[in-house]
Amino acid sequence: MTDRVNLRGERTTRQERSAEADHCRRTTDRRSGRERRFSLAGHGTERLYSWEDQRAQYWTRLLFCGLALIYFNFGGDAQVRPWTNLTVVTLAFSAFGVSILMFMWHATRVPHAPWRQRLTMWIDIAMASFAVLADATISSPGYLVYLMVILGNGMRYGLRLFGEAVFGCLGAAVVIVSFRLFDYVHLFSVSAIFFLVFFIIIVLYSYSLTAKIEQGRAKLAQERNIDALTGLLNRRALLERATHMLRTNSAQGCEFVVMFADLDGFKSVNDTHGHHVGDRVLAAVATRIAETVRGVDLVARYGGDEFILILPATTKEAGELVARRVRQVINDYAHENGIDFGVSIGMGRYPDHGADVEAVIAAVDQAMYRSKLLHGRGGILHVDGVAGDPLPASGGTA
Repeated sequence: MTDRVNLRGERTTRQERSAEADHCRRTTDRRSGRERRFSLAGHGTERLYSWEDQRAQYWTRLLFCGLALIYFNFGGDAQVRPWTNLTVVTLAFSAFGVSILMFMWHATRVPHAPWRQRLTMWIDIAMASFAVLADATISSPGYLVYLMVILGNGMRYGLRLFGEAVFGCLGAAVVIVSFRLFDYVHLFSVSAIFFLVFFIIIVLYSYSLTAKIEQGRAKLAQERNIDALTGLLNRRALLERATHMLRTNSAQGCEFVVMFADLDGFKSVNDTHGHHVGDRVLAAVATRIAETVRGVDLVARYGGDEFILILPATTKEAGELVARRVRQVINDYAHENGIDFGVSIGMGRYPDHGADVEAVIAAVDQAMYRSKLLHGRGGILHVDGVAGDPLPASGGTA
């Protein structure tokens, strides 16, 4: 038995590490089945965008940057207010263009980065405000950029960034008006008031449209990603999210445990009690599995009475503890309801047992069926990383 030194310099045994991992999984980030299904449906989560989705936005920013340089340089020093000069304006927008190119490069490597989406939005607001303050023309085109920022971020990234963009743009406009109050005093007229009213109406109408788009998108995500019977992820959504998790965390050395759980004797449940009871059993099993794992774990109905669990940042020992708990809660449910069925589980780990998610799932699928042959029902087998031959982690019925 090998010991390991922890961060405080103390030595811990394998059993102690397993107990710590089990305690961590029991006490951190655990949610009810209802909360988990709510999250799986896509509510309250960040949207995932590929580089192709964001490319048009970055090119549009570069276009506006080029237009700003042409606008100010075409008018020369007369186009710039006395507090600054044409050289400063040119350098500022050149730096803006360089920053956009850097964000574009980063987006090709890490497509999904919420911090980058928010940061670029605030840089857009800052540069639009700088353009309005530097412009000698009172009715600066920079004000139209505010509307572009609001609509662009709101329509693409949802209501949260829509509200943040409105807050930032309106706040910046108030600051600008306060700085240039004497320039704007003579502009307060009926046409100016109606312009402001129309601007507000456009923003409110856009917010209403964005809300409807969000509702439609959430409904489509529910239908596309969620298994209607159990409320868990379906097979396609599981593979998509696991692949995305692999791609975004590959630089940090992404590792995770994969489990393939198949109900034993479920056909006899349908034959004896009817398919309506079988459906209720599947839904109840799904709820109990979801309540057993953390919120960061992925759980899916893979098909029929088969379930897949993907547990990121989990050791083999901690994975075995989760597998035993899954088996126990399913056996408890079967006993409480007087229904004769159990569960066999195959276990593996990425990257030890496959080059991608589907390869690991295939390996643990074989381990699960090997468990049925060895134990009949209720076994848990782990895949051997060298020969692909399942080795027993535990077995027998609970």
